[in-house]
This record gives sequence, C-alpha cells and structure tokens, in this order.
Amino acid sequence: MGNPSISVITVGMNHLKYIKELYKSLFDKTTKPRTSFEAIYVDNCSTDGSVEYLSTYYPQVTIIKNEEPYGFGKNNNIGVDAANGKYIAIINPDIRVKAGSLDELYNFMESHPNVGMTVPKLYNVDGSHQYSIRGFITPSLFISRILTHGNDSSNDIKMRKYLCKDIDIDKVQPINWAVGAALFISSRLYRELGGFDLDYFLYMEDEDLALRVWKSGHPVVYVPTSHMIHNHLRASSHIGKKAWIHFKSLLNFFKKHGFQIPDYAAKYIEKH
Repeated sequence: MGNPSISVITVGMNHLKYIKELYKSLFDKTTKPRTSFEAIYVDNCSTDGSVEYLSTYYPQVTIIKNEEPYGFGKNNNIGVDAANGKYIAIINPDIRVKAGSLDELYNFMESHPNVGMTVPKLYNVDGSHQYSIRGFITPSLFISRILTHGNDSSNDIKMRKYLCKDIDIDKVQPINWAVGAALFISSRLYRELGGFDLDYFLYMEDEDLALRVWKSGHPVVYVPTSHMIHNHLRASSHIGKKAWIHFKSLLNFFKKHGFQIPDYAAKYIEKH
C-alpha cells in the first residue's frame, strides 16, 4: 500500500470525552472518509486515560506521547513530522466530522492545485451555524472584541465584519482565515512554511498560518460542502492565565505582521 492521501492530526490534553466522539466519526462506517487517510494523535501529557482508550479501541491510530507539555503549534508540528499524507488535516479533539467532510476538502484541493488551504463549514452542537470565518485582527477590533466579551452573537458593527456575518455561508469563496479547529492544507506547503510558528505558545497560530499561506501566493478557501460539528472549547474569553497568553500572542502577531493586515480575500475576489 502507498502513502495515505490525508493525514489527520489531532492534539489532545485530557480531552477523552471529546476524542471518543471524534474518532467514532472518523472510523464509523457511516461517516468514515472514502479517501485514504491515517490518524495521528499527539497526546500532551493527558492523565484521563486518553492514550489507553485509543490504544484499546482504535489501534490503527498512531499515538505520539509527549514527555512534557507543549503549545498548540509545536504539538501539531510534531504530528505533521510523523505524517505521510499528501494533505494535512488539522482536526481538534472537539470536532466531529460528518460523512464526506474530508472527502469534499480533498477533492476540492485536488481540483484547485493553486489553493493553499481550505476550511469546512462548522456547526455548533445544536446544529446552528458557527461563525468560524474571520477577518484579520486589528487593535481596534481587538478592543471591540473585549468590549463585547468575545460574544459571537454580538451585533456590534465591527464584530459583524470581523466575524464575516454577512457572507453567503453556502458559497465557496476565498476568506482571510478561519478558526484552527479544522484546517486542510497540502503537506508540501505546510512544510515549506515551516508549519505553525513556534513563537506562539497558544492562540493566534491559526491566523498567522493563514496569513502566511496568503503571503506565499496561495488563497485560503471556505468550502461549505464540507460539514463538521465543533464543540467550541473557548478558554480565553474571561480574564485569567489563558487570556493573558492570548494577549501576548496578539502582540507577537502585530510585531510580525503590522497593525493593518490587507484584506487578502477581497483583493483576490477583485482580481478574479
């Protein structure tokens, strides 16, 4: 047998109840991708029996056990280092893939070789649409995000634009970036870009990666025919350690890319 077409990379840290649902959706005969794939799980020092569970019920999953905890980006890069697929699917543990979801992303990328990265349509657990598509952050948008307490249901004008609430959610289209719960990118491009930037320990890695994909000359595309459920495990909307980490990552992002990022998606649409 040759190499798989897709390498599904998942990082978990005490996410047992979520990975049970994720891997069921990946391997159940009703939802399993038709496209050949491998599943790689990077365990970030869990103590909840995650590794034992996967070893028992999903022995086909490649498990990488960390001896010390690492950040989101490094963990995913570790998983990609072990990957053999033509494409990398970064799939968080709080995702459930629906039938055909990875196949849709794979087929789209195969048909559009210049596309750098694709993302699916995400749903909340109650079946409602999740606002996963984003505009690039600016200092004023960050302040608005704080004032609205990170509430995606806010109708603040700036937040509507940032959360891309007025786009056609059923239309294939270029986007600036999307939350990193489910990303699909060619293995070659991921490696050329150096994967996730390790200067970020947690947060902003997904936005940074999408921006670097755009800067490399390849669009990021939303493919709404691919459906996944995201039980969003938000942890930085309240003041605390993770909120402080998020703020430091944001400052790092501005230092690397400046305070005003071009609207790459809009510019791409204008040219095409």
